[in-house]
Amino acid sequence: MTRSASLSAALLPSQNPLRMSKLQIRRLEEVVAAGWERSFYRTHWGFARLDNALSLIRSMRFQQFPVIRKHHLRDHWDEIMIFENVVDMVSSSGTTGRPVDIPVTRADEYLRVIRVRRLLRELGVQAGTRVLQLLSLNDLFTLGPVAWLAAKAEGACVIRCSPQRLDRILQAIAYLRPQAVIGNPFVMARLAEEAGDRWPSPDQLPDLAFFAVAATFDAQLQPTAIANLVRERWGLRAMLNQYGSSELGPIAFECAMHQGLHVHADHQFVELIHPVTGEPITNPDQAGEVVITGLSLPRGFVPIRYATGDIAAWLRHSVCPCGRTTPRLGPILGRVDHQLKLFGQTIFPDMLLSIVDQCPFVQLAAIVAQRDSVGSDAITVMIVPRNGHDPETVRCEVVARLTRNLAVAPAVEVVAEARLKNLEQHAAQHTNMVKIARFFDLRQEVGTR
Repeated sequence: MTRSASLSAALLPSQNPLRMSKLQIRRLEEVVAAGWERSFYRTHWGFARLDNALSLIRSMRFQQFPVIRKHHLRDHWDEIMIFENVVDMVSSSGTTGRPVDIPVTRADEYLRVIRVRRLLRELGVQAGTRVLQLLSLNDLFTLGPVAWLAAKAEGACVIRCSPQRLDRILQAIAYLRPQAVIGNPFVMARLAEEAGDRWPSPDQLPDLAFFAVAATFDAQLQPTAIANLVRERWGLRAMLNQYGSSELGPIAFECAMHQGLHVHADHQFVELIHPVTGEPITNPDQAGEVVITGLSLPRGFVPIRYATGDIAAWLRHSVCPCGRTTPRLGPILGRVDHQLKLFGQTIFPDMLLSIVDQCPFVQLAAIVAQRDSVGSDAITVMIVPRNGHDPETVRCEVVARLTRNLAVAPAVEVVAEARLKNLEQHAAQHTNMVKIARFFDLRQEVGTR
């Protein structure tokens, strides 16, 4: 099978390069021409002339362009970024290395907002809706300001609260009665836990939720443990998620049918490739690395086959029950650079955590990876049992669940809550503090904590 035929088999009809419309071809040509103006792309592609690059698109061989990665953005920042008509700067979280600052043009910001408005409309946010926003507007975080602008563009009233100020959040809920909330579900669960008896009853809480910066459904398209917990504690009637990145903005969003993440196909061309070989994924059940090409111009960073490091799989359904025909992604299963080997089996921390989170007796959990004496991955699942439950019994239950789902089980250790909080705080020093770290990769560090 040729590379172009492989790509044809891997993608849904609306995303199939062999059936691209003239408009799609023209937009890819425009994007590649814009990339040609940057010295990095000319060198990275290795073509003598722009026409050589454009010919690959016209002959349906776009996948032969080499991918670019985050380290390229760090190492060749001045050769990639453009500052004409830039109105904002956003930054990657720094979870997987030094953050990369991305200039956002006025046109790019507008289209990022448009994509978030699609989700808000699907959720039922409209003019007059009071929205409690728990996403940061600071530290170059991208989604917080975009969600704020999108909600206001829909005519909603946004109530901006820092998730670090529990008392202020409780006051806003009591006096302003928001009807929708935008936030990280792990943060939202922790707020309810810290409030204790002060936490409002469900009829006083917003019943619509836009979840962000966390996976909220699994490979079977069922809500994750954290999604179910937040739905119960907040009394949610509807909840939707989206997938995106600082470098690219919103990429895909969940509809009310909860059948995966609809790609914003009019704004991005999405591929899945094998993380090692780079070959297009042909098996609909096989996960691959998400690769994005932006289709809109002008922008400060022109992404052309940008390999995100995220692992996901296509959902092969021609039409979603909602009526949309756009390609759909399953949940983000993990990251290429978080891949672990457990007795020869490839696993991702998110996979382990999704199993542990299903145990009702576990209050907190995290994964720590280190190197053992022979250089292999030494993986430990750290758990904090809920009050009133025997620690050893809970540990054995977690081991049983892991073994039942994976056939092998990493070490499981009961730890004090303070130890996990200390690891979180240490990790947060190197990020924009939007995410709650749950994977601590110490494989490159000397000694252990």
